[in-house]
Parts: sequence; C-alpha cells; structure tokens
Amino acid sequence: MNIVFSTTRQWNPGDEFILMGAINLLKEYFGDFNPVIYNRNPQTRRARKYDVVKATDKLLGGEVIEKFLDNSVKDGMDLSFADLIVFAGSPEWRGRRVESLYKYAKDYNIPAIFLGIGTGGEFKFEDKSFSDLEREIFRKSKVITVRDHTTQNGLEGLDARYIPCPALLSAKKEREVKEVKKVGIMYATNKAVKNNNVSAETYEYIMSLYREFLVRYKDKYEIEFVAHYIDELPEFKKDFPNEIINYSYDSKDYIDIYGKFDLIIGTRVHGVGISASQGIPGIMLAHDFRADTVKGFKGELVKIGEDENVFFDTIDKLILEIENKSKDLITHKWCYDGLVDSLALKNI
Repeated sequence: MNIVFSTTRQWNPGDEFILMGAINLLKEYFGDFNPVIYNRNPQTRRARKYDVVKATDKLLGGEVIEKFLDNSVKDGMDLSFADLIVFAGSPEWRGRRVESLYKYAKDYNIPAIFLGIGTGGEFKFEDKSFSDLEREIFRKSKVITVRDHTTQNGLEGLDARYIPCPALLSAKKEREVKEVKKVGIMYATNKAVKNNNVSAETYEYIMSLYREFLVRYKDKYEIEFVAHYIDELPEFKKDFPNEIINYSYDSKDYIDIYGKFDLIIGTRVHGVGISASQGIPGIMLAHDFRADTVKGFKGELVKIGEDENVFFDTIDKLILEIENKSKDLITHKWCYDGLVDSLALKNI
C-alpha cells in the first residue's frame, strides 16, 4: 500500500510531527505501508501567482530550465501507484501549493482523507477561496476530522468531526511525570524567515517573560531552550549567551529533545503537541489563531500581552498539579483511537 501525505520537509518541524502522528495512526488501521510525501516546503514547491520559470518550462514542454529533484511527488508524474492521499494538521490543506495534489486525487480516482486539519482564520466552505475541485474532493472524502472548532464551523454541511491534531500521536511511548525537575523553553524570534518567526511584539513579550523565568526558577529547576528553525540559533546566542539550546535538522530527534523535560513552555503549537504525546504537560504562549489547537493537547494557554503574574501563576499551579496533569494527558492520548474508531478508515 502506498499512502501520499501532504507535508513539509526541512521547513517547519511541526508539520513533520503531524506527519509522524498520522503515520502512527494509520499503521494501526492499515498495517505496514509505504509513506510517500507531497512536499510543500516553499523552497521546493513555490506557489506564486505568476511564476515565470514554470510558465517558460510549460511553453518549452517540460522541465527545461528548472528540474524538480526532490524525493517527493512531482507535478505531472504517474501517480497510479497511490492508494490514498492524506491531508493532515496544517492550515495549508487548500490553495495554490496543493492544487496539483487535488488534481491527482481526481485524475487517478485516489481517495483523500483529512486528519485534524486546522485554520488560521474564519472561512466558509462556499467561499470563493475554495476551488470547485477542492469542494469536489472534500465532498467525496469519507474521513474529515478537524483540530479546532473554527474549521469545523467553516466546513458546515460536511461530516467534519472535532478530534485533536495527529501530532498527539507523534511519539509511540509516554511516561508519567511525577515532579518537575527539568523545564524546556521554546525560543522564538522576529528575525527568522516568515512563517517560522514571531512578531516583534511577541518577541519582546516572551523575552521579558523568559528572562524573569530564569531569575525566579533557575535555582529550582534545570532549564534549557529548544529551537525549531536554524535562524533562531544565532539570535539565541545573542539573547542568552550562557544558556543551553537544543536543535536538530532532523525532526524525529525532537522526540528525544522534548522527552527529557517535565514541563514545556513556548510559542510552538506542535512543540506542545510532541511533548503531550509523551505525557509531558505544556504551556502555550498564544500568539496567533492556531493556538486553539493546543486545547487538543490539554495544554494551558497564556495570551501574548497578559500580565506576567498570569503567566507565573499558571506555571506555579501546573507544577503543583504536574503528576495528575500528566496522567490525564496519557489517558487523553489513549482515548484517541477510540475517537477515530467510528471514522470508517478500514473501509476506504
């Protein structure tokens, strides 16, 4: 069996945490299969309205100027080998960058399912922002689950069910956190590339919190930072020259990176998610619409701009309740299979 996953590689580790969870979930239902990816990395698959290079290649009848060499689904290739297409997690499950994947689903009559998809803002299924082809594939899909209620409302009229993001299943093992000894903090900066950065306002706010956090808690707990994107490394060195930061080019390494902490804090939704998958509670510093996804990871939310006392009260309360929170999180993860049992995955 060959399953094509819409994801990114070497772009946003969160997308790959979602991919890991989706693969773990589907293996429970289908057994072993070959995972194939449709890579949405913007360096690999551009989504410009006017793309001179692509237009020129089209006129010349093929990849003359620019060849697609990525080890992923190529535009125009024979996709008759594919048995299923999966859109999972990310808000980028429609639009120009995935247009050819929808076309593949129709041209080769490949079933498509949507697992824990989310949104960055409100929409309606009948909006002009949906193409006729996208609507057609959605209406034919036998499985549509969403990770937030805004997406569920936007897909009104379809059988879209609210279930946590598949990143909740990204790690295969979990542990009960008995007490907090080591805390992980997700670093973020406004100087990283677009979509891997935060706003200047968010950056200033979290820097203030993080510095105060170190003052208050460094004598009580081991504290280390985590980076998801390479642009964060030089900026971290300037901001916290005496602190430790964890990073890897390989997203699978983040299971071990996050797994060594007892509590996670930061702005990365799926940093909280991959931690939750291991039974580790997290606090999300909510800086955009996607933060609601963290509710599916049983995470605590503190909005950017909140009084710092709210942040530190949330931390102190969570530390006191950490064992029960961890147990609840593990039970919540175990219930995931029960939530999807009724989704007809075996009948696709």
